Amino acid sequence: MARTTKTLRGKIRKSSYVSKRALRRSEILSTSAKLFSLKSYHDVTMEEVARKVGVSKGTIYLYFESKENLYLEILENAFDSLVSLIEVELAKEYAAPKKLLEVLKLIFSYYRKHTDVLRILSRDETHLIREHYEMTERWRKRGLQLYEKIIEKGIREGSFRATNSKLTALIIYALVRSITFYYTTKKKPGEVAEEVYSVIVNGILNPAKKTMTA
Repeated sequence: MARTTKTLRGKIRKSSYVSKRALRRSEILSTSAKLFSLKSYHDVTMEEVARKVGVSKGTIYLYFESKENLYLEILENAFDSLVSLIEVELAKEYAAPKKLLEVLKLIFSYYRKHTDVLRILSRDETHLIREHYEMTERWRKRGLQLYEKIIEKGIREGSFRATNSKLTALIIYALVRSITFYYTTKKKPGEVAEEVYSVIVNGILNPAKKTMTA
């Protein structure tokens, strides 16, 4: 009985330690994201991160081996979180047009809530760190695959016309990226998503007018 109690206490202490480490790690990531969103990559120092968190610089290095590692993990976590949300949405059983609209709402809502990450991404410092460039290339390819999956589903079910799915995915990807970075509005993310969705599915031609060709 005594051994069981001792083992249980040991597990509780270990669990508490792991929990505290996770909270500290999360705090460092959150604080660093704010700093990187306000300054360029080279202007942020580990000393400043430590000061803002309220710990020694040595403590920061217990969690992250370098500034590069810290910076990349901020972005990697953001991307993984967003992709996980999108994949849950894609797994739902409804038609491709609704899937596309819901994914747009999700993306615009995510970045509205995570403005620090959005500012870091919009600064586009991929040329500063080779690993950052490689990571953003992985993101781009994964994003294109997700859009392409929706488009191909729509073509199969007849809700989208037969089209070049790779080209269409690239157009949507570029459009969403531009809106996310450069479209300043007080509209809610869902309203922005509805507007963007309308442009994608309806285009810009006025159906009341005949198409003029040279």
